[in-house]
Parts: sequence; structure tokens; C-alpha cells
Amino acid sequence: MAIVQRLRAADHPAYAVGGAVRDSLRGERIGDWDVATAAHPEVVQSLFSATFPIGVEHGTVGVRIEDETIEVTTFRTDVATDGRHAEVRFGATLEEDLARRDFTVNAIAWDPESDTLVDPFGGRADLEAGVLRAVGDPDQRFPEDYLRVLRAFRIAVRLELEIDPATERALERHAAGVVRLSGERVRDELLKTLTECRSVSTVLGMWRQYGVMALLFPELAVCFGVEQNAYHADDVGTHTLLVADNVHPRRPFLRVVSLCHDLGKPMAREVHPETGDWTFPQHEVPSARLTRQALRRLKFSRREVARAEHLVRVHMDLPPPDVSDAAIRRWIRRVGEEHLWDLYRLHLADWRGNRKRAERPPAPIVDLYHQARRVLKQQTALRVEDLAIDGNDLAAIGLAPGPELGKTLDWLLEQVVEDPALNTRDTLLEMVRA
Repeated sequence: MAIVQRLRAADHPAYAVGGAVRDSLRGERIGDWDVATAAHPEVVQSLFSATFPIGVEHGTVGVRIEDETIEVTTFRTDVATDGRHAEVRFGATLEEDLARRDFTVNAIAWDPESDTLVDPFGGRADLEAGVLRAVGDPDQRFPEDYLRVLRAFRIAVRLELEIDPATERALERHAAGVVRLSGERVRDELLKTLTECRSVSTVLGMWRQYGVMALLFPELAVCFGVEQNAYHADDVGTHTLLVADNVHPRRPFLRVVSLCHDLGKPMAREVHPETGDWTFPQHEVPSARLTRQALRRLKFSRREVARAEHLVRVHMDLPPPDVSDAAIRRWIRRVGEEHLWDLYRLHLADWRGNRKRAERPPAPIVDLYHQARRVLKQQTALRVEDLAIDGNDLAAIGLAPGPELGKTLDWLLEQVVEDPALNTRDTLLEMVRA
């Protein structure tokens, strides 16, 4: 590794550390390498031409080399911590640096020059035994940074490790400390969890088991135990996690949306007057509102909140079978062409997440989206921008700029959606004149 060689050539001990070392021992594809070194941040910056600060106050510098960015962090120990932020001291040894890490499987260093491991806490043995164990005293490790509670769930599920009994007891004692974490850190860890763990139901099941879900995602926590109707095998919460299982991990944000799609069911639930079974009329409305509430608290961007809220609001909007192409165009306008395929993925996951249904999605859903794809290939007007005229054309025939001009364009689009043949400049102008 070139960075380690350069640091050592300048008389600064350096080692590869972190998840890449762990994953290489498991024979997995290795992601980003991290380097730990005795060199202080300013020394690292002086030794490499392409660097940028990541967290210099905590000893971390990004080094760009061979089209790859490596995080280089100075050996350090914790001086003080409030469970969210740590005050660190540089000048530690490698062993002291490894001692401040969360779990033994992450506290292994590799010397690439001699191809030897530095493993003072038995991380390799724990990895081989399938055990997730805190480094040192777990009652000290979790309060140092309560994000480690969430990391324990993610790492245990992703690596299929059993949590060591002493570590698990400490985790139970300190799980409530997650309320001290910032929304941003919880969001980032949630997205990382949804990306790395195929089984959302397993990892978020642990969130629920240890009381973390009620603290960080209460809108979802209250869905458990809410019985559904005869068409469902599971309560709302269990079904929701199964839906998320059926969204691909490469789409972590859509997995977040799937976790939100039925949040309004507990408050919308009522008894059907004819069947006597549960029904959830217009549950998508409170679901969208609760989605906005939850994602704002988790500090998702305004654009992400709006996207998720919209997908949840329209997830029950499905045209009946055998509708006209004009009806499909109107539907695409309602749900948004840019959201169409995420909505399709959500519908498929919703179907597969119901254990009372057959595994194969119903033909009407598949046929609907085949029809939508065919309609989109026709390249007919679905937005005002797709019309053969614009506001300047309307102004040229005497319409004054203002709200009426916009209403006129909207009206024209409605006519064109019904009959795409109308979308010519002459026809549209004649319709306005008339």
C-alpha cells in the first residue's frame, strides 16, 4: 500500500485498519482502506500533494492517490466523551488506538509490508467463532459513542455474528442512550444499515427488541401489534419490515420509503360496516404526513422528504385493469413520471411483503406498468413543457402574462393528454382563440 510505504519512509509507523482488514479476513470484496499512523495530521498533509480535511481535529485527513481516497488517521486515545463527541489526544501507540475502537473484529491492524496482523483483542478469533464482542469493558465502550448501539445491530446482521453475552447485557443497559445522537448520525447509520443488510426485518427487529425503534422511529414502532384485515397474515409493523426486505439494498432510500408507506394505518383503522373486518380508508394521507415528520427529524434533505412524502401519498393510486391510454397518461401525470418506476418497485415489494399472497405479483400490476412503458414510448405531452406552444405564443395572440395564462396552458395540457393529436402549434392556438 503506497500510503503506508510513504509514511514509513518518513519514519512514521503506519498500518491498514478497520473494516477492510476485517472483510479481507472473511474473503469478501474489500471496500475502502483506512490507514492509522503515528504521524500527526499536519505531517500527513505535508507528505502528500492531494489531501483534504475530513476531521483534522480528530486526526483524520483524506489522501487522494491513484484515483482512490484513503482516510489517514493519527493514533489517538479518548480524553473525554459525552456519548456523541469525543475529545482525543494524539501521540498514542497503535495498541492504544485499537483499544478505543468499538468491537474486536474492527480492532485489527495489518502490516502490508510484512503481511502480519496486529490483533491484541482477539478479533480474528472472534470473527472465526462468529462472535461480536466489544473491545475491553462494554459498559465503557457504548457510552463513549451511543452510535455503537446501532452499529452493533448492523455489524451483527451483516456479518452473521452472535452478540457476546456480556456485550449484549451492556447493550441492553445503554440502548436508551441513542436519544443523545444527532438526527444526521442516525440517518447516516440507518442508510448504511439498509445498504449493507439484506434482511431489514432482522436488523430493525433488533432495533425494536432493544427499545431503540421506539426512541428513534416511534412512527414505525407503534405499527407493531396493529392487526390488519383478512387479506394480511401479519400486523402492520411486521408487514412493513417484510416490504422493506423486498426492496433491493442498492436502493436504500426507497427502503426508507417502504418503511413509511403504512405509517398512517394505526390512526386510519376502523371497522368495515358490512364485513366487520378492519379497513384503513385513505391511510396514505396520514402516512405521508408521518413520513414528513419522521424524515425531517432524521435530517433528510428537503428534496428527499418531498420525494418520500409524495411516493407514500400516491402508493394507493392504481388505475383499474384495462383502462385507456388516456387514463394511463392522466395517472402518470398524477404520480409523476420521475417517480413511476420507484412506485412500481414499491408496489411489487408491498405485494411480496404480504405472506398471505402468492409470491408472484398479480398480472394487473405487471400489465399496468407494461402499458405505462408503452405510453411513455409514444412521447406524448405529459407536462406543460411538452406542449407545442408556450407562454410567449399565448402572449403574442393577446393573453396578458399572469395566472390566467398559466391556467390556459394547464387546460390545453388536459386536452392533449386526452387526445395527443391536438398537440400542434396551429391546433392549440386555434383552441385558445375559440
